[in-house]
Amino acid sequence: MERLRNTTANAQTVGEMLELLAATEPHRYLPRLRKYAREKLDEGYSNEQLYADLRYLYRDVSRHGDEELEEAVAAVMDLLTGWCAPDARLY
Repeated sequence: MERLRNTTANAQTVGEMLELLAATEPHRYLPRLRKYAREKLDEGYSNEQLYADLRYLYRDVSRHGDEELEEAVAAVMDLLTGWCAPDARLY
């Protein structure tokens, strides 16, 4: 996990996620963000970079008090790192 601390967020990917979430109803945050993450990984985007992007997004949304969005981002981070059921993992 130490190497993840040195990975800088990709502004374009974070922007794409913010646009996606802005056009999404709160009850759909998690499935839409999970689908986006899966597609990025399928395109060859690295787990480490995606985690850094999600970490940046999490910090940003946690400042605005949208708990549903914050929980969705945290859940996708868990799916990416394997802090979930084995069949739910994104990697």
